[in-house]
Amino acid sequence: MVTETLASFVAETGYDQLPQDAVTAAKRAMLDFFGVALAGVEQPGSKLITGYVREEGGRREAGVIAGGFKTSASLSALANGTIGHALDYDDCFVGFSIHPSVAILPPVLALGEKARASGKKVIEAYALGFEITCKVGAVVGLRLRELGWHNTSTLGSLGAAAAASKMLGLKANEIRMALGISASLAGGLRQNFGTMTKPLHAGNAARNGVVAASLAAKGFVADDSILETPLGFCNVLGTGRTWDLTAVARQLGNPYSVASPGIVFKLYPSCHGTHRGIDAMLLLRRETNVRPEDVAEIECRTSTTVPTSLFHHRPKNGTEARFSMEYCVSRALVDGQMGLSQFEQEKVLGSDVRDIIEKVRYAHPDGMGEGVEHPQEVVIKLRDGRTVSRKVHVIKGDPGNPISWEELCSKYRDCAGKVMPPRKVERLLELVSTLEAVDDIGKCMRLVTGEQCRNSKSE
Repeated sequence: MVTETLASFVAETGYDQLPQDAVTAAKRAMLDFFGVALAGVEQPGSKLITGYVREEGGRREAGVIAGGFKTSASLSALANGTIGHALDYDDCFVGFSIHPSVAILPPVLALGEKARASGKKVIEAYALGFEITCKVGAVVGLRLRELGWHNTSTLGSLGAAAAASKMLGLKANEIRMALGISASLAGGLRQNFGTMTKPLHAGNAARNGVVAASLAAKGFVADDSILETPLGFCNVLGTGRTWDLTAVARQLGNPYSVASPGIVFKLYPSCHGTHRGIDAMLLLRRETNVRPEDVAEIECRTSTTVPTSLFHHRPKNGTEARFSMEYCVSRALVDGQMGLSQFEQEKVLGSDVRDIIEKVRYAHPDGMGEGVEHPQEVVIKLRDGRTVSRKVHVIKGDPGNPISWEELCSKYRDCAGKVMPPRKVERLLELVSTLEAVDDIGKCMRLVTGEQCRNSKSE
Protein backbone atom coordinates (compact mmCIF):
# COMPACT_ATOMS: atom_id res chain seq x y z
CA MET A 1 0.00 0.00 0.00
CA VAL A 2 1.97 2.98 -1.28
CA THR A 3 -0.29 5.67 0.17
CA GLU A 4 -0.06 4.02 3.56
CA THR A 5 3.73 3.86 3.36
CA LEU A 6 4.03 7.53 2.40
CA ALA A 7 1.68 8.61 5.17
CA SER A 8 3.56 6.59 7.76
CA PHE A 9 6.86 8.04 6.57
CA VAL A 10 5.55 11.58 7.03
CA ALA A 11 4.04 10.82 10.42
CA GLU A 12 7.08 9.03 11.83
CA THR A 13 9.94 11.20 10.52
CA GLY A 14 11.18 14.08 12.65
CA TYR A 15 13.65 16.91 12.28
CA ASP A 16 16.44 14.96 13.99
CA GLN A 17 16.24 12.30 11.27
CA LEU A 18 16.84 14.77 8.45
CA PRO A 19 20.40 14.83 7.07
CA GLN A 20 22.21 18.14 7.25
CA ASP A 21 22.19 18.57 3.47
CA ALA A 22 18.38 18.44 3.49
CA VAL A 23 18.23 21.06 6.25
CA THR A 24 20.62 23.31 4.34
CA ALA A 25 18.64 22.91 1.11
CA ALA A 26 15.40 23.77 2.90
CA LYS A 27 16.85 27.03 4.22
CA ARG A 28 18.15 27.96 0.79
CA ALA A 29 14.73 27.27 -0.72
CA MET A 30 13.00 29.45 1.86
CA LEU A 31 15.36 32.36 1.28
CA ASP A 32 14.82 32.13 -2.47
CA PHE A 33 11.04 31.90 -2.00
CA PHE A 34 10.90 35.02 0.16
CA GLY A 35 13.00 36.95 -2.32
CA VAL A 36 11.08 36.09 -5.48
CA ALA A 37 7.74 36.51 -3.70
CA LEU A 38 8.64 39.99 -2.52
CA ALA A 39 9.80 40.90 -6.03
CA GLY A 40 6.53 39.56 -7.41
CA VAL A 41 4.05 41.52 -5.31
CA GLU A 42 3.68 44.30 -7.88
CA GLN A 43 2.69 41.94 -10.68
CA PRO A 44 -0.93 42.42 -11.81
CA GLY A 45 -1.94 38.91 -10.82
CA SER A 46 -0.40 39.34 -7.37
CA LYS A 47 -2.34 42.53 -6.79
CA LEU A 48 -5.56 40.86 -7.89
CA ILE A 49 -5.12 37.79 -5.68
CA THR A 50 -4.20 40.00 -2.72
CA GLY A 51 -7.32 42.10 -3.29
CA TYR A 52 -9.47 38.99 -3.60
CA VAL A 53 -8.15 37.52 -0.36
CA ARG A 54 -8.55 40.84 1.44
CA GLU A 55 -12.20 40.98 0.36
CA GLU A 56 -12.80 37.38 1.42
CA GLY A 57 -11.55 38.18 4.92
CA GLY A 58 -11.35 35.20 7.24
CA ARG A 59 -9.90 34.73 10.69
CA ARG A 60 -6.63 36.57 11.31
CA GLU A 61 -4.32 33.55 11.30
CA ALA A 62 -1.57 34.25 8.80
CA GLY A 63 -0.30 37.14 6.71
CA VAL A 64 -0.14 37.87 3.00
CA ILE A 65 3.25 38.84 1.62
CA ALA A 66 3.57 42.64 1.50
CA GLY A 67 -0.17 42.80 2.16
CA GLY A 68 -0.22 44.34 5.61
CA PHE A 69 -3.12 42.16 6.79
CA LYS A 70 -3.89 38.68 8.04
CA THR A 71 -6.45 36.18 6.83
CA SER A 72 -7.19 32.48 7.26
CA ALA A 73 -4.33 30.03 6.82
CA SER A 74 -5.87 28.61 3.65
CA LEU A 75 -6.32 32.02 2.01
CA SER A 76 -2.82 33.07 3.10
CA ALA A 77 -1.44 29.97 1.38
CA LEU A 78 -3.48 30.73 -1.75
CA ALA A 79 -2.20 34.29 -1.97
CA ASN A 80 1.42 33.61 -1.08
CA GLY A 81 1.73 30.63 -3.41
CA THR A 82 0.37 32.73 -6.27
CA ILE A 83 2.60 35.70 -5.46
CA GLY A 84 5.65 33.45 -5.12
CA HIS A 85 5.16 32.08 -8.63
CA ALA A 86 4.17 35.39 -10.27
CA LEU A 87 7.57 36.01 -11.87
CA ASP A 88 8.44 32.37 -12.63
CA TYR A 89 11.65 33.17 -10.81
CA ASP A 90 11.15 30.56 -8.09
CA ASP A 91 13.01 27.28 -7.75
CA CYS A 92 12.29 24.14 -9.72
CA PHE A 93 13.19 20.46 -9.60
CA VAL A 94 15.04 18.54 -12.26
CA GLY A 95 13.60 15.59 -14.13
CA PHE A 96 9.88 16.16 -14.51
CA SER A 97 9.32 19.93 -14.53
CA ILE A 98 7.84 21.21 -11.27
CA HIS A 99 8.13 24.22 -8.98
CA PRO A 100 7.94 22.53 -5.57
CA SER A 101 8.59 25.30 -3.06
CA VAL A 102 5.77 27.64 -4.12
CA ALA A 103 3.30 24.82 -3.51
CA ILE A 104 4.82 23.46 -0.29
CA LEU A 105 6.20 26.46 1.62
CA PRO A 106 3.08 28.69 1.73
CA PRO A 107 0.94 26.16 3.65
CA VAL A 108 3.83 25.40 5.98
CA LEU A 109 4.42 29.10 6.67
CA ALA A 110 0.70 29.88 7.08
CA LEU A 111 0.07 27.06 9.53
CA GLY A 112 3.39 27.75 11.20
CA GLU A 113 2.52 31.41 11.72
CA LYS A 114 -0.89 30.42 13.10
CA ALA A 115 0.66 27.98 15.59
CA ARG A 116 3.86 29.95 16.31
CA ALA A 117 5.84 26.94 15.13
CA SER A 118 9.60 26.72 15.37
CA GLY A 119 12.02 26.91 12.50
CA LYS A 120 12.84 23.25 12.98
CA LYS A 121 9.17 22.36 12.54
CA VAL A 122 9.00 24.38 9.33
CA ILE A 123 12.12 22.72 7.91
CA GLU A 124 10.81 19.27 8.85
CA ALA A 125 7.41 19.76 7.22
CA TYR A 126 8.86 21.34 4.08
CA ALA A 127 11.43 18.59 3.55
CA LEU A 128 8.80 15.86 3.97
CA GLY A 129 6.29 17.55 1.67
CA PHE A 130 9.05 17.97 -0.88
CA GLU A 131 9.92 14.29 -0.54
CA ILE A 132 6.36 13.11 -1.21
CA THR A 133 5.99 15.42 -4.21
CA CYS A 134 9.23 14.41 -5.84
CA LYS A 135 9.24 10.69 -5.16
CA VAL A 136 5.75 10.29 -6.66
CA GLY A 137 6.67 12.75 -9.41
CA ALA A 138 9.72 10.69 -10.34
CA VAL A 139 7.33 7.93 -11.39
CA VAL A 140 4.40 9.77 -12.98
CA GLY A 141 5.58 13.37 -13.46
CA LEU A 142 6.74 13.19 -17.06
CA ARG A 143 3.53 11.50 -18.13
CA LEU A 144 1.37 14.07 -16.36
CA ARG A 145 3.27 16.85 -18.07
CA GLU A 146 2.96 15.13 -21.44
CA LEU A 147 -0.82 14.96 -21.01
CA GLY A 148 -1.05 18.69 -20.29
CA TRP A 149 -1.18 18.77 -16.49
CA HIS A 150 0.88 21.33 -14.59
CA ASN A 151 2.86 19.32 -12.05
CA THR A 152 3.26 22.26 -9.69
CA SER A 153 -0.48 22.15 -9.16
CA THR A 154 -1.15 18.40 -9.35
CA LEU A 155 1.85 16.81 -7.64
CA GLY A 156 2.28 19.99 -5.62
CA SER A 157 -1.12 19.45 -4.02
CA LEU A 158 0.04 16.10 -2.66
CA GLY A 159 3.23 17.57 -1.22
CA ALA A 160 1.35 20.54 0.22
CA ALA A 161 -1.08 18.18 1.95
CA ALA A 162 1.75 16.08 3.37
CA ALA A 163 3.58 19.17 4.63
CA ALA A 164 0.43 20.70 6.10
CA SER A 165 -0.38 17.40 7.79
CA LYS A 166 3.03 17.40 9.43
CA MET A 167 2.51 20.96 10.63
CA LEU A 168 -0.78 19.89 12.23
CA GLY A 169 0.74 16.78 13.80
CA LEU A 170 -1.59 14.35 12.06
CA LYS A 171 -1.32 10.61 12.55
CA ALA A 172 -0.57 8.28 9.65
CA ASN A 173 -4.20 7.38 8.95
CA GLU A 174 -5.19 11.05 8.99
CA ILE A 175 -2.40 11.82 6.54
CA ARG A 176 -3.78 9.13 4.22
CA MET A 177 -7.09 10.99 4.33
CA ALA A 178 -5.36 14.30 3.62
CA LEU A 179 -3.60 12.80 0.60
CA GLY A 180 -6.92 11.41 -0.61
CA ILE A 181 -8.64 14.76 -0.26
CA SER A 182 -5.84 16.70 -1.94
CA ALA A 183 -5.74 14.24 -4.85
CA SER A 184 -9.33 15.13 -5.68
CA LEU A 185 -8.66 18.85 -5.33
CA ALA A 186 -5.61 18.76 -7.61
CA GLY A 187 -5.70 20.29 -11.10
CA GLY A 188 -3.97 22.78 -13.37
CA LEU A 189 -3.52 22.88 -17.15
CA ARG A 190 -0.33 23.81 -19.00
CA GLN A 191 -2.35 25.71 -21.59
CA ASN A 192 -2.50 28.50 -19.02
CA PHE A 193 1.27 29.00 -19.11
CA GLY A 194 2.01 32.62 -19.84
CA THR A 195 -1.14 33.87 -18.08
CA MET A 196 -1.99 34.90 -14.52
CA THR A 197 -3.49 31.48 -13.97
CA LYS A 198 -0.17 29.64 -14.02
CA PRO A 199 0.89 31.30 -10.74
CA LEU A 200 -2.60 30.60 -9.42
CA HIS A 201 -1.85 26.90 -9.90
CA ALA A 202 0.83 27.17 -7.21
CA GLY A 203 -1.46 29.10 -4.90
CA ASN A 204 -4.25 26.61 -5.40
CA ALA A 205 -1.96 23.67 -4.59
CA ALA A 206 -0.86 25.47 -1.43
CA ARG A 207 -4.44 26.11 -0.38
CA ASN A 208 -5.37 22.51 -1.21
CA GLY A 209 -2.76 21.37 1.27
CA VAL A 210 -4.18 23.45 4.12
CA VAL A 211 -7.77 22.47 3.31
CA ALA A 212 -7.00 18.76 2.95
CA ALA A 213 -4.98 18.51 6.17
CA SER A 214 -7.43 20.63 8.15
CA LEU A 215 -10.39 18.51 7.04
CA ALA A 216 -8.51 15.30 7.75
CA ALA A 217 -7.74 16.58 11.25
CA LYS A 218 -11.50 16.96 11.81
CA GLY A 219 -12.23 13.40 10.70
CA PHE A 220 -13.12 14.05 7.05
CA VAL A 221 -12.80 10.82 5.09
CA ALA A 222 -11.29 10.05 1.68
CA ASP A 223 -10.07 6.91 -0.06
CA ASP A 224 -7.09 5.60 1.89
CA SER A 225 -5.17 4.26 -1.13
CA ILE A 226 -5.52 7.22 -3.48
CA LEU A 227 -2.15 6.88 -5.19
CA GLU A 228 -2.24 3.23 -6.25
CA THR A 229 -5.94 2.48 -6.65
CA PRO A 230 -7.25 1.98 -10.24
CA LEU A 231 -9.38 5.12 -10.10
CA GLY A 232 -6.86 7.09 -8.07
CA PHE A 233 -4.43 9.91 -8.68
CA CYS A 234 -1.75 8.20 -10.77
CA ASN A 235 -3.94 6.06 -13.01
CA VAL A 236 -6.53 8.76 -13.72
CA LEU A 237 -4.30 11.80 -14.18
CA GLY A 238 -1.64 9.69 -15.91
CA THR A 239 -4.23 7.94 -18.04
CA GLY A 240 -3.23 5.28 -20.50
CA ARG A 241 -0.69 3.50 -18.32
CA THR A 242 -0.53 1.27 -15.28
CA TRP A 243 1.93 2.60 -12.74
CA ASP A 244 4.31 0.55 -10.64
CA LEU A 245 4.78 2.60 -7.47
CA THR A 246 6.63 -0.02 -5.45
CA ALA A 247 9.96 1.77 -5.91
CA VAL A 248 8.56 4.90 -4.25
CA ALA A 249 8.38 3.23 -0.85
CA ARG A 250 11.97 1.98 -1.09
CA GLN A 251 13.35 5.38 -2.06
CA LEU A 252 11.75 7.55 0.62
CA GLY A 253 14.51 9.51 2.29
CA ASN A 254 17.14 7.56 0.40
CA PRO A 255 18.27 10.17 -0.41
CA TYR A 256 16.00 13.13 0.34
CA SER A 257 15.06 14.70 -2.98
CA VAL A 258 15.48 18.23 -1.66
CA ALA A 259 19.21 17.47 -1.28
CA SER A 260 19.77 15.00 -4.12
CA PRO A 261 19.31 15.52 -6.99
CA GLY A 262 18.36 18.84 -5.42
CA ILE A 263 16.86 22.17 -6.37
CA VAL A 264 17.44 24.40 -9.39
CA PHE A 265 17.72 28.04 -8.35
CA LYS A 266 16.88 30.30 -11.26
CA LEU A 267 19.09 33.17 -12.37
CA TYR A 268 16.52 34.47 -14.87
CA PRO A 269 12.84 35.29 -14.20
CA SER A 270 11.47 33.13 -16.99
CA CYS A 271 10.44 29.56 -17.69
CA HIS A 272 13.21 27.07 -16.96
CA GLY A 273 12.93 25.90 -20.57
CA THR A 274 14.38 29.22 -21.77
CA HIS A 275 17.46 29.16 -19.54
CA ARG A 276 19.81 27.09 -21.67
CA GLY A 277 18.95 29.26 -24.65
CA ILE A 278 19.56 32.43 -22.64
CA ASP A 279 22.86 31.08 -21.31
CA ALA A 280 23.95 30.15 -24.82
CA MET A 281 23.10 33.56 -26.22
CA LEU A 282 24.82 35.45 -23.41
CA LEU A 283 27.92 33.31 -23.86
CA LEU A 284 27.91 33.94 -27.62
CA ARG A 285 27.56 37.65 -27.05
CA ARG A 286 30.57 37.69 -24.72
CA GLU A 287 32.74 35.26 -26.67
CA THR A 288 32.13 36.46 -30.22
CA ASN A 289 31.05 40.08 -29.67
CA VAL A 290 28.05 39.42 -31.93
CA ARG A 291 25.58 42.30 -32.08
CA PRO A 292 21.97 42.49 -33.25
CA GLU A 293 22.86 44.24 -36.49
CA ASP A 294 25.17 41.34 -37.40
CA VAL A 295 22.42 38.71 -37.32
CA ALA A 296 20.75 37.16 -40.35
CA GLU A 297 19.06 34.24 -38.56
CA ILE A 298 18.97 32.56 -35.14
CA GLU A 299 18.26 28.87 -34.78
CA CYS A 300 17.35 27.48 -31.34
CA ARG A 301 18.09 23.77 -31.31
CA THR A 302 16.14 22.02 -28.56
CA SER A 303 14.24 18.86 -27.75
CA THR A 304 10.75 18.64 -29.20
CA THR A 305 9.38 19.04 -25.67
CA VAL A 306 10.55 22.63 -25.22
CA PRO A 307 8.04 24.38 -27.53
CA THR A 308 5.14 22.61 -25.80
CA SER A 309 5.67 25.01 -22.88
CA LEU A 310 7.21 27.96 -24.73
CA PHE A 311 4.33 28.59 -27.08
CA HIS A 312 4.12 32.40 -26.88
CA HIS A 313 6.11 33.06 -30.02
CA ARG A 314 5.18 36.75 -30.29
CA PRO A 315 4.57 37.83 -26.68
CA LYS A 316 2.45 40.86 -25.90
CA ASN A 317 3.44 41.33 -22.25
CA GLY A 318 5.95 40.22 -19.66
CA THR A 319 3.91 37.23 -18.55
CA GLU A 320 3.87 35.80 -22.07
CA ALA A 321 7.51 36.77 -22.64
CA ARG A 322 8.58 34.45 -19.81
CA PHE A 323 7.30 31.62 -22.00
CA SER A 324 8.83 32.73 -25.28
CA MET A 325 12.19 31.36 -26.40
CA GLU A 326 12.13 33.82 -29.28
CA TYR A 327 11.84 36.79 -26.96
CA CYS A 328 14.30 35.54 -24.36
CA VAL A 329 17.17 34.86 -26.75
CA SER A 330 16.48 38.07 -28.66
CA ARG A 331 16.41 40.25 -25.55
CA ALA A 332 19.55 38.50 -24.22
CA LEU A 333 21.30 39.37 -27.47
CA VAL A 334 20.17 43.00 -27.39
CA ASP A 335 20.74 43.73 -23.69
CA GLY A 336 23.46 41.28 -22.70
CA GLN A 337 21.57 40.42 -19.53
CA MET A 338 18.21 38.92 -18.46
CA GLY A 339 16.93 40.30 -15.19
CA LEU A 340 13.61 41.54 -13.92
CA SER A 341 13.72 44.72 -16.02
CA GLN A 342 13.98 42.71 -19.24
CA PHE A 343 10.36 41.59 -18.77
CA GLU A 344 8.84 45.01 -18.30
CA GLN A 345 6.20 45.97 -20.84
CA GLU A 346 8.26 48.53 -22.73
CA LYS A 347 11.06 46.01 -23.15
CA VAL A 348 8.74 43.28 -24.41
CA LEU A 349 7.20 45.58 -27.01
CA GLY A 350 10.42 47.38 -27.89
CA SER A 351 11.24 47.75 -31.57
CA ASP A 352 14.86 46.81 -30.85
CA VAL A 353 13.83 43.27 -30.00
CA ARG A 354 10.88 42.85 -32.37
CA ASP A 355 13.13 42.85 -35.40
CA ILE A 356 15.31 40.12 -33.88
CA ILE A 357 12.36 37.94 -32.87
CA GLU A 358 11.34 37.63 -36.53
CA LYS A 359 14.72 36.01 -37.25
CA VAL A 360 14.40 33.28 -34.60
CA ARG A 361 13.23 29.77 -35.35
CA TYR A 362 13.24 26.38 -33.66
CA ALA A 363 15.00 23.22 -34.84
CA HIS A 364 14.97 19.76 -33.25
CA PRO A 365 17.92 17.78 -34.59
CA ASP A 366 18.85 14.32 -33.38
CA GLY A 367 20.79 14.35 -30.13
CA MET A 368 18.72 16.98 -28.39
CA GLY A 369 16.55 14.40 -26.61
CA GLU A 370 12.83 14.35 -25.97
CA GLY A 371 12.51 15.63 -22.39
CA VAL A 372 12.89 18.87 -20.49
CA GLU A 373 16.41 18.24 -19.17
CA HIS A 374 18.45 18.13 -22.37
CA PRO A 375 21.04 20.41 -23.97
CA GLN A 376 20.13 23.37 -26.10
CA GLU A 377 22.16 25.07 -28.78
CA VAL A 378 21.89 28.54 -30.26
CA VAL A 379 23.22 28.89 -33.80
CA ILE A 380 23.55 32.37 -35.28
CA LYS A 381 23.97 32.90 -39.01
CA LEU A 382 25.68 36.22 -39.57
CA ARG A 383 25.17 38.65 -42.41
CA ASP A 384 28.76 38.15 -43.54
CA GLY A 385 28.13 34.43 -44.11
CA ARG A 386 29.79 33.13 -40.95
CA THR A 387 28.04 30.93 -38.39
CA VAL A 388 28.66 30.97 -34.63
CA SER A 389 27.10 28.62 -32.12
CA ARG A 390 27.07 27.66 -28.45
CA LYS A 391 25.59 24.57 -26.79
CA VAL A 392 24.66 24.53 -23.10
CA HIS A 393 24.20 21.25 -21.25
CA VAL A 394 23.80 22.39 -17.63
CA ILE A 395 22.64 25.84 -16.62
CA LYS A 396 24.11 27.82 -13.77
CA GLY A 397 21.90 27.23 -10.74
CA ASP A 398 21.35 23.56 -11.52
CA PRO A 399 22.63 21.10 -8.87
CA GLY A 400 25.19 20.03 -11.46
CA ASN A 401 26.43 23.62 -11.74
CA PRO A 402 25.29 25.13 -8.45
CA ILE A 403 25.25 28.72 -7.32
CA SER A 404 26.99 29.51 -4.06
CA TRP A 405 25.29 30.71 -0.90
CA GLU A 406 26.72 34.17 -1.62
CA GLU A 407 25.22 34.15 -5.13
CA LEU A 408 21.85 33.08 -3.76
CA CYS A 409 22.00 35.85 -1.16
CA SER A 410 22.77 38.34 -3.93
CA LYS A 411 19.67 37.25 -5.84
CA TYR A 412 17.60 37.43 -2.65
CA ARG A 413 18.82 40.94 -1.83
CA ASP A 414 18.10 42.14 -5.36
CA CYS A 415 14.56 40.76 -5.22
CA ALA A 416 13.63 41.58 -1.64
CA GLY A 417 15.17 45.03 -1.85
CA LYS A 418 12.55 46.04 -4.40
CA VAL A 419 9.98 46.00 -1.60
CA MET A 420 11.63 45.88 1.84
CA PRO A 421 14.01 48.42 3.38
CA PRO A 422 17.63 47.24 3.63
CA ARG A 423 17.53 46.74 7.39
CA LYS A 424 14.64 44.29 7.12
CA VAL A 425 16.16 42.56 4.09
CA GLU A 426 19.22 41.78 6.18
CA ARG A 427 17.23 40.80 9.26
CA LEU A 428 15.19 38.27 7.27
CA LEU A 429 18.39 36.89 5.75
CA GLU A 430 19.81 36.45 9.24
CA LEU A 431 16.71 34.62 10.47
CA VAL A 432 16.52 32.24 7.51
CA SER A 433 20.26 31.55 7.69
CA THR A 434 19.77 30.28 11.26
CA LEU A 435 16.25 28.98 10.84
CA GLU A 436 16.80 25.89 12.97
CA ALA A 437 17.39 28.22 15.92
CA VAL A 438 14.26 30.35 15.35
CA ASP A 439 11.64 29.67 18.03
CA ASP A 440 8.70 31.25 16.17
CA ILE A 441 8.38 31.40 12.39
CA GLY A 442 6.18 34.44 12.91
CA LYS A 443 9.39 36.44 13.29
CA CYS A 444 10.05 35.83 9.59
CA MET A 445 6.46 36.23 8.50
CA ARG A 446 5.96 39.56 10.25
CA LEU A 447 8.90 40.98 8.30
CA VAL A 448 7.45 40.01 4.92
CA THR A 449 3.72 40.47 5.55
CA GLY A 450 3.33 43.31 8.04
CA GLU A 451 2.21 46.85 7.37
CA GLN A 452 5.81 48.06 7.71
CA CYS A 453 7.14 45.56 5.16
CA ARG A 454 7.44 47.98 2.28
CA ASN A 455 10.17 50.53 1.68
CA SER A 456 9.62 54.02 3.03
CA LYS A 457 11.64 57.22 2.80
CA SER A 458 12.34 57.05 6.52
CA GLU A 459 14.21 53.71 6.28
